[in-house]
This record gives sequence, C-alpha cells and structure tokens, in this order.
Amino acid sequence: MLALIDASNFYVSCERVFRPSLNGCPVVSLSNNDGCAIARSNEAKALGIKMGQPWHEIRHLEKEAGLIALSANFALYADMSNRMMSITAGLGPTQEIYSIDESFIGLEGVRGDLTTRSWAIRSRILQWTGIPCGVGIGTTKTLAKLANHIAKTADRKPGSYPRSMATVCNLAVLPTSDLDALMTATEVGEVWGVGRRIGKQLQEAGVNTVLDLARLSPAMVRSRWGVVLERTVRELQGQPCIELEEAPPAKQQIACTRSFGRPITELSGLIEAISECASRAAEQLR
Repeated sequence: MLALIDASNFYVSCERVFRPSLNGCPVVSLSNNDGCAIARSNEAKALGIKMGQPWHEIRHLEKEAGLIALSANFALYADMSNRMMSITAGLGPTQEIYSIDESFIGLEGVRGDLTTRSWAIRSRILQWTGIPCGVGIGTTKTLAKLANHIAKTADRKPGSYPRSMATVCNLAVLPTSDLDALMTATEVGEVWGVGRRIGKQLQEAGVNTVLDLARLSPAMVRSRWGVVLERTVRELQGQPCIELEEAPPAKQQIACTRSFGRPITELSGLIEAISECASRAAEQLR
C-alpha cells in the first residue's frame, strides 16, 4: 500500500500563507526573470491560464480579471517543502520525496483505517504550514498517483467525481464496480507516465479511458509501445512494478531556460540568449 501526498498549487499556496489577502484571487507564480507561469491558483486556472504559458500572453488579465503575478521565491518554497515533508513522513514508515511538493509514503505495517489516518495527516499539514494538499492511496505507485488526481480534481471541480473522493481518495477500499467507474471517468492522458505522444497513439487505437488502458494485455502493450507502458498497465492492474526510492538518485540534468517577452526575428538576439543560458548552466555544473 502506498500513499501520494501532493500540495495543491504549491508555489501559490506558499505565497498565500504569508499574504492571506491573496486568498480567493487569481494568482500565478512566475519563473526566473518572470518568463512564464509555473504555478496557478484555482481561480487563475478558471481563467484558462495554462501551465508554462508566457507572461506576455496573459499580462492583459491583470486589468481585465484582477490577475496577480508574483516573482518566484524559491528559497521560501524550499523551506516550506521541508516543513511539509517532515510532517508527511508521519503517515508511514518509508518516504520517497518525489518532487518539491509531492512524496510517496509506504504504508506497509500501518494499522487502522488508512483513510482516517490520511485525513489526520492532511489536517496537520494544513494547520502547521497552511499548505492544502490532496492524498491518494493505492496498491501501486501509479494507482496512488491516479487516486491523488481524483482527490484533487473532485475537490476543485465538483461533479467531476463523487464528492466522497474529494481531498482524500483511497482506491484500495473501493469495490471493483466503483473503481471501474472512476477509471472510466478519467481520460487516459491523466495516467502517470502517459505522455502527450503516447496518449495520442492510445486514443487513435481506441484507448480513451484509464479503464481501457488497464484492460489491455501487458504483452501486447510491450510489443507495441515498450516496457515502460507495460509497467504502467501492470501497475493499473494492481501489480507493483515501480519501487519506492527512499534515497534520491543522483542528479543527471541541469536546465537553464528563459522565455522571450517579444518575438525574436534576428539571429543575433537568439545567439545572445542561448550563450547566456549555456554560460549559466556551465556555472551550475562546475
């Protein structure tokens, strides 16, 4: 059994802890140099703002819809993440910090009602840090991810899933008919590990929902799409294929990116920007 605890709109939620006046307002957190939106409040999502959308494309919403844009404060976000992860660790004996706002918790040997325990930990995180989060529980990592998606979506979009699934969703306790209904209501592209390209290929093959994917033959999936998607299918079927990583793997990539605030039509401007990014990446590597 595994749980995935994921903060809701983490960067924006961190800002709201120290600026309660932002509650209820459309807010985005911008990347380095204020290039693009890297976190959005639910109100900002309702305006149609996409993740990674360049700031110059949505700047007009400041006047039209009261959008508030904040420069990212990564030192603050890292500190809040550390606080959240230390509380999250109380849910189970093992923990994998998957990203700055997500962690998997191994629940092996944990006694009692896991749903009730998850609600208690979620309430503790909210009380002690002010960060809201969703909790998904499943027998595999992929199912825990799916449960977390359902929990957060049911809370943010009433009517998309049963209200009982909002905030904390435990797929492991559901009867088969209810689990199939949830999988049928979820598009295949929402599955962890199914990218845009694979998702399009699956839809072209008539695989439109998570249940469609879960009912495929793993051997057929491996021959057509590879071993990675085969593992995803097996995980959706309840067979663990992705281990919990208690020790983080060594870092294998460095990214230094920027968005242009205006169209670039001359090669010289592009060369200058790429040279600057390459220089900064090389500095981080050294």
